[in-house]
Amino acid sequence: MMGFLADTPIFWKGIVVVACALILFVGSVYVLLSAVFGLRMGYLVLAVSFFGWLVLLSLLWVLGQPKILGVTGTLPNLGPRGTEPHWQVYASSTGTASSSRFPTTPNYPGPPWHLPKGVEKPSIASVTSAVQKYLAQQASEQFAKQGIAVCTPTSSPTATCLTVDPTTFLVQDIEFSGFHGTSLAAAHSFFTFGGPQITLYVYRDKGNVNVYSWSFFLASIVGFAIHVPFLDRAEKKRKGILTGGTAPPWYGPA
Repeated sequence: MMGFLADTPIFWKGIVVVACALILFVGSVYVLLSAVFGLRMGYLVLAVSFFGWLVLLSLLWVLGQPKILGVTGTLPNLGPRGTEPHWQVYASSTGTASSSRFPTTPNYPGPPWHLPKGVEKPSIASVTSAVQKYLAQQASEQFAKQGIAVCTPTSSPTATCLTVDPTTFLVQDIEFSGFHGTSLAAAHSFFTFGGPQITLYVYRDKGNVNVYSWSFFLASIVGFAIHVPFLDRAEKKRKGILTGGTAPPWYGPA
């Protein structure tokens, strides 16, 4: 099994691990429940218990645990996380660019663009990193179009390919602005070994960190609501049998 997964991308390794965990931990519980309640009743008991537990767990992911009787709680969004807040390139040009979304774009480097100040100064490093990663990605795509193999995170260590280092792009003249509550930044950049100067514009994407927490929470509520009525009906039938009703024919172990 380990040999089979050795060269498999991380995403598919995660899929295999989750599937094996469900079969091992949830499946073993289902085997015990089905031996006692039967196949259908055992499944309903397992499903209602699983979705009920998932409702509570995902609720902790969404809201966090409040402080109770002086006990330290937990912060929200500690479960599966979606897209983190980040700087996203929305325009680039060797000259002056324009954007219908942010009309202040072509004014760079003049007003309302300004040098970093106050809370904007810590963002210089993240803006620089976003610009460098974007240019490295663009360079990789250009090399790929030319038939040059470019190394990726999943490439074998022994593969013959070209590695594009983001730090080989120099970023300077960073200035900030804003438009309707959205933080903007612009900068000049060029390849240290030669090439034209490129003007890049980025905006602060707020991300969607809690998308998976809410998805799990809503899906677990739906799953719980669907299975409870069936469990109630099955339990009433079972109660009728135990209190004097007629049991269905027995065809061997469940």
